[in-house]
Amino acid sequence: MQKAPVPMPNHATRVLVVDDNYPSAMTLTWAMEGNGHNVRTCHNGRDAVEMALSFHPEVVLLDIGMPVMNGLEACRALRQQPHMNDAMIIAQTAWDDAGMRGKTLAAGFDFHLVKPIDLGEVERLVLTTHNT
Repeated sequence: MQKAPVPMPNHATRVLVVDDNYPSAMTLTWAMEGNGHNVRTCHNGRDAVEMALSFHPEVVLLDIGMPVMNGLEACRALRQQPHMNDAMIIAQTAWDDAGMRGKTLAAGFDFHLVKPIDLGEVERLVLTTHNT
């Protein structure tokens, strides 16, 4: 069964892609840019927290297992920034066990997606930032 096409956004959503796997990060970045979003990319949690200070992302696609600062730590740090209270933070990880899902929820993630992630699902989530 074929899924319905994802509608294009009526304005560019600010999306921050964070993944230490460069090809994965760039694939997701290009997909989001192709859907009309304003995208920034970095490869560790510390850089994500710093970038969020100036970029003010509406959506963060955040890997969990990264060097320097992992995704759980980065999510907690992002949630401490007042402008990030309403941002959607999505975990993108290979870990699909109940324990990790509990950790992502406790850290402040809104959603937990398992790699390889479905780009259509990501886009539908991103679009909900403007339909709520």
